[in-house]
Amino acid sequence: MQELVNGIIQGSVFALAAVGLSLIFGVVRVPHFAHGESVMVGGMVALVAVADHGLPLLVGIGLGIVAAVLLGVAVQLLLFYPLRNRDETNLLICALALVLIIPAVAYKIWGESPRIIPNAPDGVITLFGARATTMKLVIVVVTLVATAALVAYVARTRSGRAMKAMALNSYAAQLMGIPTRRYATLAFAIGSALAGLGGALLGTIQPVQVDMGATLVLKSFIIIIFAGLGSIWGAWAGGLILGLVESYGASYLSSSYVSTYSFLFLLVVLLVRPQGLFSLAKTRD
Repeated sequence: MQELVNGIIQGSVFALAAVGLSLIFGVVRVPHFAHGESVMVGGMVALVAVADHGLPLLVGIGLGIVAAVLLGVAVQLLLFYPLRNRDETNLLICALALVLIIPAVAYKIWGESPRIIPNAPDGVITLFGARATTMKLVIVVVTLVATAALVAYVARTRSGRAMKAMALNSYAAQLMGIPTRRYATLAFAIGSALAGLGGALLGTIQPVQVDMGATLVLKSFIIIIFAGLGSIWGAWAGGLILGLVESYGASYLSSSYVSTYSFLFLLVVLLVRPQGLFSLAKTRD
């Protein structure tokens, strides 16, 4: 039971990052490898705000989200949008360059010493024999609420439906008068906000460091690949599944190879069900 609880908690952090990346990739169709850096920036800004400046935890998390949004919007407006009509190879190279540049700048600003964001609730709750801190359960609930809110936003608002139309066919959406630049930027803002929220929440239970983004974005891509592109709930479920795979793998196989279990699971899923666990045709949100 403890492995189940640990997997759900870890998977919730994966899910926040994966849901945001799924929205961005679905709407804009760019390889946003620097999405993990939005997670890192959200965590680092929240850490500095709370630990170094004594701000309340909720204020620090809010500042982390704002910083992640600013980074995501800047990447969209200054890089991906100007290159939208260029060869996909150019986009890929620039996206990979960001993965090297942003952590290097972050290292100059914040250094490399990993730290945990203080002042998080530290009470312990026992569920069916498994133990978890209050903050870890908060992360699970926040992830579920944020995902449900995004699904409702996409389904019931005009801007959400516009982004959904862009995900189906961006060129046709533009012909219909949809301002694709505006909604592409909005998708980056929302996806980056979720990433920043995930980084700030993760920083309350695990040390925050400038190189944390690369691992998280890699797992986010793994999630949206094996879960199947096009479903927000699918990305959320995929995050939980990956968390469970790593949790049970670490407990029953070896904790030394935790990072490899996600790749093995991806290979198995693609061999058995190439379209992903949640088919695009049946689960598009």
